Amino acid sequence: MDVFYYWKDMAEDRKHDRLGRFRSSKEKLNELKANCPDRIWIFRTPPGQKGRLQLLGRLTWSDTPAVPFKPLPGESHILYKPDDPGSVWFEGSDDDALVDAVTLWVRTHFPTAVRANFQGANGQHEMRGAVLQGLESIAQRLAQRPFRPVVAPA
Repeated sequence: MDVFYYWKDMAEDRKHDRLGRFRSSKEKLNELKANCPDRIWIFRTPPGQKGRLQLLGRLTWSDTPAVPFKPLPGESHILYKPDDPGSVWFEGSDDDALVDAVTLWVRTHFPTAVRANFQGANGQHEMRGAVLQGLESIAQRLAQRPFRPVVAPA
C-alpha cells in the first residue's frame, strides 16, 4: 500500500527545514500505519494553476524519524526517509501534459478530496492496485533525482 499526500505546506516545510515528516491527524496516521505503507507520493497545486495538480515525488515511508525533531504536544507526523535511494523528486512534472494527466488521475480516483480542496484528511489517502498502477504509469515518464538535494533549504 502506498499513500497519496497533498503537500500544502511545501514552502514552509522547506523554509524551516522540516524534512523527514509531514503533519497528519493522529486518526489518519493510525489508519495509514495499520496498512503497512511502503511509499508516499507527494502532490501540490502548481503555482497559479488552481484546480490542477502536479506530482512532485515519491518517498520511502518510515516508522521512525530519519531527522531528529521534537514534536509539539498533540502533533502527529507521517515520517519518511529523505535520503533513501527510493525517495525521489520527479523532474519535468510541471509539463502541461503531465499536469493534465496527474489532474485527471486524481479527479478520477479521489473526487471527494478534490471537492474538499485536499483539506485535512482529504489530502491523505491509501492507494493500491489499479489506482496505484495508474500513477506509476504516469511517473514512468519522469526523470528522477535524489529527494533531499532538491528540497533542502538553500
